[in-house]
Amino acid sequence: MSGERVIDEILKNPELISALADKVYDKLKDEIVIKKLEENSSAIKALEETVKSLQETVNKHTEAIESLQEAVKKQGEAIASLQETVKSLQETVNKHTEAIESLQEAVKKQGEAIASLQETVKSLQETVNKHTEAIESLQEAVKKQGEAIASLQEAVKKQGEAIASLQEAVKKHSKAILRLMKEQKKLSVEIGSFTSRAGKGLEKTILNIYKKALKLHHVDISKIRHGNVVDEMGLIEKGKSFEIDFYETNDHVYIFEVKNFADEGVIEQILIRRKLLEAKFMKPVKAFVVANYVEREIKNILEKEGVEIIYSYEVK
Repeated sequence: MSGERVIDEILKNPELISALADKVYDKLKDEIVIKKLEENSSAIKALEETVKSLQETVNKHTEAIESLQEAVKKQGEAIASLQETVKSLQETVNKHTEAIESLQEAVKKQGEAIASLQETVKSLQETVNKHTEAIESLQEAVKKQGEAIASLQEAVKKQGEAIASLQEAVKKHSKAILRLMKEQKKLSVEIGSFTSRAGKGLEKTILNIYKKALKLHHVDISKIRHGNVVDEMGLIEKGKSFEIDFYETNDHVYIFEVKNFADEGVIEQILIRRKLLEAKFMKPVKAFVVANYVEREIKNILEKEGVEIIYSYEVK
């Protein structure tokens, strides 16, 4: 029987078809299940490999996270430390800012003071130049006076030897010559200290030179002011005005005469002004003469009159 006939016979027999189908189904079923199991095993194995790989990755992630957590913790501590440092730096910067502002103000004031000093120095330089010219002129005059005195001395000597009747005249001439010599010496001293009575600028300089000495007498030279006092009571000459350097406190009035060379003229100047101030203020007046040079005789007179003498050199 050929194959087609066998198939036809089977198709004509439903029961045979059913029996064959059951047999084929069981066989196919076993083959499909086995195949599926094999596929599942392969998938499970692949999943196990994947899970293992994932587990390793997760473990690595865990380690990385723990490392990051430790790093973040350390960074937090570092940030906290930096915040403290920044806070301290901010306070220091604020102090620096205040210090810089203070320094800027101080430098500004110093600049103004320097500018003022430059103007003063310029003025002083001009005055010194004028003094230099005056000194040169005085030196020339003194030289001529010296020559004239020498000539007079020679003439007086010859007259003394030649004419006895002129002895009295020679004596008078000798006194005049001595007086001229004294004036010459005084002038030389004045020249050596760059002239006497050179104005208020020099008076201020002299007061500053003797600032410490005056301080011992409780004198504050910054309070001294220049002004005028009028003789309203006619103690000297009614209505006459006198220039004066002085200042007043609760207990006393301080009066000053500032000289480069204190000669006999200073006696009348200081005593008259003291008398006028005593009458004007009705309180004790402390009188001071401040000078680079003072004649010994003048010094003795002033001390007897209760005048304080502040000086550097005593001239005989």
